[in-house]
Amino acid sequence: MAEDLIHGIHPVIETLRAGRRRVHEVMLVRDRGGARLDELRRLAREARVTVRGVDARFMREQFPNREDQGVAARAAPYPYVDLDELLASVPRPALLVALDEITDTGNLGAIVRSAVAMGAHGVIIHKDRSASITPAAVRASAGMTEHLSIARVTNLARAMDRVRDRGIWIRGLDGDAAQTLYEEDLTADTLIVMGSEEKGMRRLTRERCDSVLRIPMDARCPSLNVSTAAAVALAEARRQRGRGP
Repeated sequence: MAEDLIHGIHPVIETLRAGRRRVHEVMLVRDRGGARLDELRRLAREARVTVRGVDARFMREQFPNREDQGVAARAAPYPYVDLDELLASVPRPALLVALDEITDTGNLGAIVRSAVAMGAHGVIIHKDRSASITPAAVRASAGMTEHLSIARVTNLARAMDRVRDRGIWIRGLDGDAAQTLYEEDLTADTLIVMGSEEKGMRRLTRERCDSVLRIPMDARCPSLNVSTAAAVALAEARRQRGRGP
């Protein structure tokens, strides 16, 4: 049976709290205490999930980089949603993010974390040419993957056409664009498209954008990491919608 080995206090707690996928077992290094672990034990008890005490050597063997914080959980694979299901469920005005071949799990997790923090309703990623929601991505998101609907598609350009058919405006981000992010109205139904770490948006993706925007920056810094750029764009959308300072 396929399963994910989620690790880290926040990822395991958020997986239990969200309840989107079945958790088979929580493993906790013996003799560990604290408020967060007490909360973890409470959530596991409420979800009727067994908490098994393990020794530190077991955790070191499973996670040599020591990112586990003494906590791990065996869980069902991440439950992606169908694109049509996502589009039918989002409230209006919708705020969505599409990732055009983002391949780094750390970037994917960080973008998802920002998306949840800024009130986005879902993320669209490639099925075959993108990082997926692995335990590493869950950890990079601090468990926020468990609180957001994520759809995987085989063809992003066609998916964008379906998004437009629902009356959602498509805004791509590109450092060479003439128009700035702050000149665009992001209060309507919006899909923000982020290009890949190295090449940015592909041609077919860019052609389907209703507008392409750049983030104005100091000349000393030529570019931003894609996850940082996504956070800036999402924060601006939240600000324009009156949900931020």
